[in-house]
Amino acid sequence: MNGGNEEKMRTNMMTVQEVADYLRISRFSVYNLVKRGKLPTAKVLNKFRFSFKDIEHYLKGQKTTQDNTDQ
Repeated sequence: MNGGNEEKMRTNMMTVQEVADYLRISRFSVYNLVKRGKLPTAKVLNKFRFSFKDIEHYLKGQKTTQDNTDQ
């Protein structure tokens, strides 16, 4: 991903494909996260849109520490 796209994502709403690319997961996985209530979303003209801040918040909640992974 180039710097221009990354800047756009920080200031605008992201599409399912942009979220998938950013998280390096499939579009199906993005839809699954939405269905499970893990990713907040808005619908615009019947299409999902995501706030970059919400995606960052989700990622922060997914972080683990070395102490947690050793047990």
